[in-house]
Amino acid sequence: MKTRRAVAPLLAATSLLLAACGGHNGAGANVKQQASAPITIWVDDTRTKPAQEYAAAHPELKATVKSVDNTHGNIPAQVALAVKAGKDVPDAVFLSYPDELANMLVNPVNYALPLNGVVGSDVLGGFAKGSTAACTFDGKTYCLPNDLAQTVLYYNKPLFAKFGYTVPKTFDEWLALGLRVGKEHPGYSLGSVNGRYGLNGYYGSSGCAFNESSSPTTVTIDVKSPACTRVDDVVGPLLANRTLSKLDPFDAAYTPVVKNDKLLATISPAWMGDYGIKPTSPKKGQWAVAPMPTWKGAATNASGTAGGGIWVVSAKSKNKAAAAKFATGMATDPKVQAASSGYPAYTADADIWLKQVAKDDWYAEDPSAVYRDAAGKISPTLGFVRFQVQAEDAFNATILKSGGHDIGAALEKFGEQLTKAARSASYSVKGD
Repeated sequence: MKTRRAVAPLLAATSLLLAACGGHNGAGANVKQQASAPITIWVDDTRTKPAQEYAAAHPELKATVKSVDNTHGNIPAQVALAVKAGKDVPDAVFLSYPDELANMLVNPVNYALPLNGVVGSDVLGGFAKGSTAACTFDGKTYCLPNDLAQTVLYYNKPLFAKFGYTVPKTFDEWLALGLRVGKEHPGYSLGSVNGRYGLNGYYGSSGCAFNESSSPTTVTIDVKSPACTRVDDVVGPLLANRTLSKLDPFDAAYTPVVKNDKLLATISPAWMGDYGIKPTSPKKGQWAVAPMPTWKGAATNASGTAGGGIWVVSAKSKNKAAAAKFATGMATDPKVQAASSGYPAYTADADIWLKQVAKDDWYAEDPSAVYRDAAGKISPTLGFVRFQVQAEDAFNATILKSGGHDIGAALEKFGEQLTKAARSASYSVKGD
C-alpha cells in the first residue's frame, strides 16, 4: 500500500485556498446542466485501466480518464487550484486517501456534490453497513466507497500451535498473549502500531474520539474517555516489552520480522495479507484470519480502518448525471469490483470478490466470513478530517515515542496536539 509523502508546495496552495474555510455553501448547485457534455475523471494509477475500460464500455458518458499523481494532498490541491482558475475542474475523482474529502467540502473549494437524490437510495443502501458514515456530513452523503480497509486479526497458525497459544477473543487476552510472548519468545512480534495502524487500528476500533466529525467544520476530540484510556492499558505494556513494533510495517528494518517467521500475529487492515504479509511470507497454509478482539467494557467487537478509497463527484460539473453514473459504475459494477485490489465496499460485489479469496490456498482457512463481518463493524467514530496526517504524526511523536512508559501522559499530550491541529484546520472542537 502507498506511503504518505509530503507535498509541501501543493499543500501550501491548498492551505491558502482554505484559509477562510467554512461550511459547505452549496456552490455549484446552480451550474447549468448539459446532458451531452463530456466528463473528465481523475484516477490513480491502479484505477486507470479499469476506468478506461469502463469508459470504453459506456461511450454515451463521453468520459475521458486522466491518471493523476495520488501522493497524499496532491489531488485536493490540484482541484482547489482548478476551482480557483475556473477551468479544468474534473467531473469526478477517485481518492485513495479518503480523508482528503474533508479538504474538498469547504469554502471556497466546495467541490463535492451531495449524492442523496443523485444516486439511488438503493445504491447508497447497498454498501457495507456504516461505510458511508465517514463521508456523511450534516445528513448528506458526499462519496461512494470503493474499497474498505477494515481491520482484522492475522495470525501465524503453525506458530500458535507450536507455542501452545490460543487466538485472543478480547483485548485483555491480546495483552496477556503479548506479555507471554515477551517472556517466552522475545523477538517475536504482534505487529506494528506505527501511524494509522496504531491510531486507526487500535484507538479507532475502540471508539476513541480523535477525528469524529459529522460536520465539515466541527470535530469531537475526547482522549480522556475510557474508549481511549483502555487502549493505553493494552498498547502501553506491549510497547514497553517490544512485542508491538514502533516501525512502519513496510519499513526495511521491519520486513525481516515477517520474512524470518517472527511475526506471530497482527491487528491490520484487510489488504495487509495480500500486500504486507504474503510478499515476504509466501508459504501456503500458514496465515489465518480471526475477528477483531473485543475491547473491555464493549458489547461486541469493532474494526478500525487503514486505507480504502472513495469516489467523489463534482458539484461544479456541467453533467452531474454522467459523472455520478461513472462513479457509481466504478464503485458497484461487479466486473470492475471483482478485480478490485481491496475489499469491495459494495456488498453484492464483495460476495463475488470473496469467492476468489476463498480459493486462495495461501490462507490456512477461508477468511471470507471474518472479512465480511468486519466490513460492517468499522467504528462510527472514525471520520474524514483535514488534519488526519497531523494526527498520525502527533500520535507517533507522543504515544509511540513514549515506548509505553507513562503512556497516560503521552495520551494527554496527544490530545493537546490534536486539538491544536484541528483548530489550525478551522474546526470547532467539541469534547476537549
